Amino acid sequence: MIYYRSSTSEGTGPSLSALRSLIATALLAYPAGCVVLTLSNYTSKPSAAMHLIGFALIFIALLSAAPVIGSRLQRIVGEQPSKLDEMELQQRHKAMNGAYMTFTALFLAAIAYAGAASDMNLWVPTGYENWNALFWGVFLYSSLLPTAFVAWAMPEERD
Repeated sequence: MIYYRSSTSEGTGPSLSALRSLIATALLAYPAGCVVLTLSNYTSKPSAAMHLIGFALIFIALLSAAPVIGSRLQRIVGEQPSKLDEMELQQRHKAMNGAYMTFTALFLAAIAYAGAASDMNLWVPTGYENWNALFWGVFLYSSLLPTAFVAWAMPEERD
C-alpha cells in the first residue's frame, strides 16, 4: 500500500467525513472520466467538450486521492505493521479482507465482460491509451479500497 508520511506533518488532516467524501469522489470520478473519454472517441465527431469533461473528471479523482495518501486512515493500511497498535492492526486486517474480496469481484467481472464483449463486438481495451487508463485505474482502486473500508467502518466523529 501507499502511505506518504510528511516530515512536517503533525498527524492532523481531513475529518472522517471529508476523507469519506474524497475517497468516494476519487473512486467514482476516475472511471466516469474514462467512460466519457471512451465515448467521445466512439462518436462520429469527437467533441472537445467531452474530452475536457473526461480529463476534468480524472483530474478531480487525482486531486481527491492526493490528501488521502497521507491521511491517518491510509496510515492504517499502508504503515509498517510494527508501528500500529492492536486496534489498528485489526482494522487493517478487516479492511484488507474486504478490499481483497471487492477487488477480486471487480476483476472477475472485468474478465467476464472482456470475454463476452470480444464475442459481441463491444468495447475492449486496445492500444496504449486504453491499457494505460486501466493500469492507473487498478492502481487507484488497489490503493484506496482498503482505506475506504477503514473509513466506512469507523464510527462517526463527534464535535
